[in-house]
Amino acid sequence: MDNHEVAAILADIARLLELEGEDTYRVRAYRKAAHGVEALKGDINVYYREGRLQEIPGVGKGIGDLITELIETGRSSLYEALKKEIPSELFEVMEVPGIGRKTAIKVHKALGATTIQEFKQAAREHRIRKLKGMGESVERRILDSIERYQRMEAETRLPLYRAREVARELLEHLKGCGLERVEVVGSVRRWAPLVSDVNIICLSEEPERAIDCFISSPIVSTVELASANKVKVATRYRVPATLEVVDPESWGLHMAFDTGSEKHLEELVEYAAGLGFSLSHEGLMDAVNLEQRKIAVERHLYGALGLDYIPPELREGRGEVRAAAEHALPDLVELKDIRGDLHVHSSWSDGANSIHDIAMAARARGYEYVAICDHSPSLTVASGLSVERLREQMEEIDRLNENLEGFTILKGCEVDVMADGSLDLPDDVLEELDIVVASVHKGLRQDDIAWRVFSALENPYVTILGHPTGRIIGRREAAMVDVDRMIDLAVANGKVLEVNAYPDRLDLSDENVRKAVGAGALISINTDAHSLQELGFIEYGVYNARRGWAPKNKALNALPYESLLKYL
Repeated sequence: MDNHEVAAILADIARLLELEGEDTYRVRAYRKAAHGVEALKGDINVYYREGRLQEIPGVGKGIGDLITELIETGRSSLYEALKKEIPSELFEVMEVPGIGRKTAIKVHKALGATTIQEFKQAAREHRIRKLKGMGESVERRILDSIERYQRMEAETRLPLYRAREVARELLEHLKGCGLERVEVVGSVRRWAPLVSDVNIICLSEEPERAIDCFISSPIVSTVELASANKVKVATRYRVPATLEVVDPESWGLHMAFDTGSEKHLEELVEYAAGLGFSLSHEGLMDAVNLEQRKIAVERHLYGALGLDYIPPELREGRGEVRAAAEHALPDLVELKDIRGDLHVHSSWSDGANSIHDIAMAARARGYEYVAICDHSPSLTVASGLSVERLREQMEEIDRLNENLEGFTILKGCEVDVMADGSLDLPDDVLEELDIVVASVHKGLRQDDIAWRVFSALENPYVTILGHPTGRIIGRREAAMVDVDRMIDLAVANGKVLEVNAYPDRLDLSDENVRKAVGAGALISINTDAHSLQELGFIEYGVYNARRGWAPKNKALNALPYESLLKYL
């Protein structure tokens, strides 16, 4: 068993225990162990062989014994027993936004419905409305939620982080064959949040050998199309991949044409035509003397057209060609600009690591500060901190800061926005914090979330609105919030909008980032990390912000520490 498989089973056990009504601390222990294993850089099998399982964050003797059983037998007696109590299919039902844990179990016990299809059928036959505490409106919401979820499941595109894993595996395999140059192009290079295919180009004097190497990758399942210099394959990850072997003299042209979206290329070709050029995959041709140029360097194509270089993540056909012609592209935020992370979870709630370890890891990344923002009391599923525990945590942060030079741990909290629009902590506690990230986690019903978001933006103690629209890519659509009004309220009240870098969130979306920075709002690019490894998610947030045309001066956490203090 590999790290991912073990972590997935530990996470499932945590969920099953929670559904069984087990002690919160036991649930939390398995969840933290799952985070620890998922974040592990080494092979868990090596830790097992060397008797070092308890060195993994969150893994004690009991969970260590369970992992040993998994590795030695491929199964866990506890896991098997729990699955007999609660059908695994019910998990998928609980993944449907709008069907909570309690509702799923209630319908399952009353009607015997286990799968999404059985829940859908029960709703269509008006059997759910007859259950105590349900009614017609709940039944309609369940049916609407299932139909929306199934539409999203039918989507063949992969979330970016999954597509990047596919691309990485293919690149490593190709480089192992000794190819001269290999690059990812297409929507993966543009950092698009959803990816329909993985595109790779390479240089090789032996195209047939390059294609044979590509086909031999362990993740390739079947060959769909093949020619002398190009092949398209299906992969085991539900996304196709292509490899094209290109001419070195046309490398830059292919980098540009194979990266840009269809709309970007239309704008580029149209702009070139206005200058008297014909631009195609074949080259750049002068319409007067019919001289065709091949482009070996990508930047030279944009330069030949008198354009500033357009970064790949902007090539979506949203006015970037005109802006490049007018030398008006923004000075985009870069990974090196980020001075700190203002939304990180520790082992005090549902994170895997201590505050000290988080601080050391953040400092090792070159940061000047990190904000510990564990959950507030009402989020019991994530071991939210009581007021007493939060104050104890503040004291620990004070002690740690006394021994840190050139780095500061900020006292924060991710505070839930309650059903009535209030925050989940009293004002006197909020006032003691350096950072308050206000987030909606529960009751994500489309008809009441908007005013809760707006209430948070008008609260004097809120610093940042966390994952503002609540979307989860490929699983949950953004809430029906008037984004324009949300941005206006943020600007009017001096609040910051989060660009949550967690790969399946990327919330704000790139389109909404552009609206926000265009209206003068500040953003904060935060990882929402629950482990040290997840601090690396920052690159997803930065590139998502870049797709939204965000300049450095609009990112709160691009400020040096002293400047950040003045803002806070």
